Amino acid sequence: MRRGKGDLEDELELADTFFKRARGLMFRSSISKPLLFIMPSESAELSSIHSLFVFFPFDAVFLNSKGVVVDIRERIKPFALKITPAKPARYILEMGAGGAKRRKIRVGDRLLKKVYI
Repeated sequence: MRRGKGDLEDELELADTFFKRARGLMFRSSISKPLLFIMPSESAELSSIHSLFVFFPFDAVFLNSKGVVVDIRERIKPFALKITPAKPARYILEMGAGGAKRRKIRVGDRLLKKVYI
């Protein structure tokens, strides 16, 4: 992560299988570390998310296949039906509400150093 804010990749929980992506944050009581969703391909529609059965607000950071932030949605409320990024995304980083702001994440930042398959 740029601006000397530490290595975000060391903290991540990976949602890299169909079942992990399907569950995501649902039915959890909180989020302890950022959850990185690895989508099968880069797409705006296929990287849409929801917050059904997520009982707390959270931030979602959408990244392209190069690990660059293309959209940020802050403080997503529980039970939102559809959140679609402004641009196609391959990765989605979900973190506790306010996490993107605390980490000073901005569109254009490169957050991922390695490519996840």
